[in-house]
Amino acid sequence: MNHQPGMLSPYRVLDLTNERGHFAGKLLADLGADVIKVEPPQGDAARHRGPFVDDVPGPERSIRWLAWNTNKRSITLDLVDAGGREQFQQLAQSADFVLESFAPGFMDSIGLGYDSLSAVNPRLIIVSISPFGQSGPYRDYQVTDIVSWAMSGNMSITGESSGPPAHISDNHQSYVHAGGDAVIGSLIALEHRRQTGRGQHVDLSIQEATSRGLYQITGSWDMTGRNLPRDARPNVGEGNLSWTWRCRDGYVIWVVPIGPGSVKRLSGLFAWLNEFGEGHELQSIDWENLQVEEITEDDWKHLSRLFEDVFIGRTKRELLEAAVRHDFALFPSATTADTLANEQLRARGFWRDVEHPELGRSIRMPGPFAQGDCAIPPETRPAPALGQHNDEVFAELRTVPALTGASNGVTPDSRPLAGIKIADFGWFMVGPQTIKAFSDFGADVVHVESTARLDALRMVGPFQDDEPDPERCGEYAQVRTGGRAININLKTEAGMEIARRLVKWADIVFDNFSAGAMDRMGLGHQALHELNPDVIVLSSSGQGQYGPHAHGKGGGGHYAALAGFNELTGWPDGEPGYLSAYTDFIAPRFNIPLLLAALDHRRRTGKGQYFELSQYEAGVHWLTPSILEYTVNGRVADRQGNRQPDAATHGAYRCAADRWCVIAVTNDDQWQSLCNAMGVSSLAEDPRFATLQDRKTNEDDLDHLIEQWTIQRDPFEVMHTLQGLGVPAGVVQTGEDLLEHDPQLRYRNFYQRLDHPALGSYRAPQASFRLSAAPCELQRVRLLGEDTYEVLSESLAFTEAEIEQFALAGALH
Repeated sequence: MNHQPGMLSPYRVLDLTNERGHFAGKLLADLGADVIKVEPPQGDAARHRGPFVDDVPGPERSIRWLAWNTNKRSITLDLVDAGGREQFQQLAQSADFVLESFAPGFMDSIGLGYDSLSAVNPRLIIVSISPFGQSGPYRDYQVTDIVSWAMSGNMSITGESSGPPAHISDNHQSYVHAGGDAVIGSLIALEHRRQTGRGQHVDLSIQEATSRGLYQITGSWDMTGRNLPRDARPNVGEGNLSWTWRCRDGYVIWVVPIGPGSVKRLSGLFAWLNEFGEGHELQSIDWENLQVEEITEDDWKHLSRLFEDVFIGRTKRELLEAAVRHDFALFPSATTADTLANEQLRARGFWRDVEHPELGRSIRMPGPFAQGDCAIPPETRPAPALGQHNDEVFAELRTVPALTGASNGVTPDSRPLAGIKIADFGWFMVGPQTIKAFSDFGADVVHVESTARLDALRMVGPFQDDEPDPERCGEYAQVRTGGRAININLKTEAGMEIARRLVKWADIVFDNFSAGAMDRMGLGHQALHELNPDVIVLSSSGQGQYGPHAHGKGGGGHYAALAGFNELTGWPDGEPGYLSAYTDFIAPRFNIPLLLAALDHRRRTGKGQYFELSQYEAGVHWLTPSILEYTVNGRVADRQGNRQPDAATHGAYRCAADRWCVIAVTNDDQWQSLCNAMGVSSLAEDPRFATLQDRKTNEDDLDHLIEQWTIQRDPFEVMHTLQGLGVPAGVVQTGEDLLEHDPQLRYRNFYQRLDHPALGSYRAPQASFRLSAAPCELQRVRLLGEDTYEVLSESLAFTEAEIEQFALAGALH
């Protein structure tokens, strides 16, 4: 069997997906599973989609294919043919997973639906990736990436408020969100199979997976009844200064702090400026006591010019080096060329030169997404040639035994992750987004906080009724569902005694502190394994645990810019777009599968492991096609507004009441249907728009014509009309739309209503997938330290006297 060893090496995956599911198969393969890409005789459609190596089309030359199909094997089967279906069923007898992304109902129509395949192999886990799920009012709606991005709510806050909402120009982000969640659902179902002996159906919605990447959008509506405006930007102290600043060769991200604590945040910048004798006026300002409400618009402009003067004469690299050296949170809006030159990535051995025999060359590609006891993946094999492994795989049919179903007596509705114990030292967004999947499916999660050092997410808002209170933050309540909450002051020896016993109790210890923080507390991975040799440890810091930039300050919004997302969002003649704390939602899509795979590996081997994952590197992985466009063809990807080279019409169009609807026409039939919907059928024959190339040449005129039609109509009317004709279209949804009006999300009960003693009733999202044998039932967020006594007495077996001594020693604050 020609696949690499790894944590999931005993498992076989049959990958039937199109580009919507390629990342799911790649991630499973990177974790060690034997992923067999099952393609039609003509090859997966992605093989024929550009861009291509050296701009020469060919089934082995598509950059998207090469990016998302590493470490897989390829066979060809015609599933339309009875003989091909029979062979697939034979393969399914010895498979553990089937991944598919056909339109809902297609697999049933050819006799390969869940009921048919589970009859062949009751242990089989079948994962269906579709735009809106397998059932519901939108199940048959057509999407492209921009439609999913709009319908998820993400697009409502990207782009400048003066123009249309913006899409990330790499045109693939909703599919990697979905792929990561599909693997999470697969591995939770695998854990359930271990308990019950049976497989099940994993039904994933791309819309919901992409909605899981929202920051404050639904929380704002749920807590305050206001939709988050598109010009909302992070700030420290309610200042009215930019987030993005022009420098000599591009842009940098710098949030100007105002108010209490700002002098400390500014000290590194000022120390650097002092080396050049600059910044005297900036340093003369009383930033700590600046009265924001008294500052005029002219004052803000003057303050902006002072910072502009600092940045405009210096390069991104100069500014980043200064920020690293003097410890202030400034980051470049990186291009793919910047990413390839990044010193931190080089120092950590991030890049791999992968030989591609069919091309007669090697290609530099992103390598491991995690390090520690071993690199994951340990190696990178090139995407397979079409049918490269036909002989090999079909020969294995004669030697690989079929799997058989055998229940071990556990009830089918048992929570899949029950019995798994997690010591959660995580915070802000990466922490709860990583741990939520475990608590929502039954793991016993103990989240460690302290009144002396609150989880910072509690204080970012939005707050119920706009009243700041750590128990009334909507964002925190949405992502911290389930688990138990304890207070431990880790700065006391008594607190450390509790922490050490918690580690001995746990199966997993997780943190997302800055590099070295756990070591400085005496809880580094070596100390943890001395306490508990079998424990699985994951540290998910900003830029990894080592390297020249490892200790730099930053957050998800900074790492999104550093990874290259901002540079790919917005318009070519404007500044890079804003994507909120985007990498905070990417890293968990690696963290969770990594931990689930490590748990499965430990059950079979008895071995605990240590991993460290860089949130920045996780983000770069999600831009692999854009990276390859540079390493292969030498082209630096740029933001293109909402346009794509292989589609027109493709954009966001203003509708009535200042709302927006995206429309994506990818072929001539859809173009004709759009013209019919507009009541101008003859427009399809207009020589300006007759072919895709014609439409691209005259795209400005085309967009104007489309918007003349949409601006008179409600956006939902536009969407439903076009979807009824098979044209991909979707409303740019707001938090209000998602929580109050979306019939598909209501049908699938995506947002569940929970009752909380401080918040009252609020809503939180469940998983983006439905497990046919294991529902996801959310529990409300806990109050600060609510479960301290219970955990200490029942789980950690401390006596009443010991707990009283801990309290007297200040360990329980």
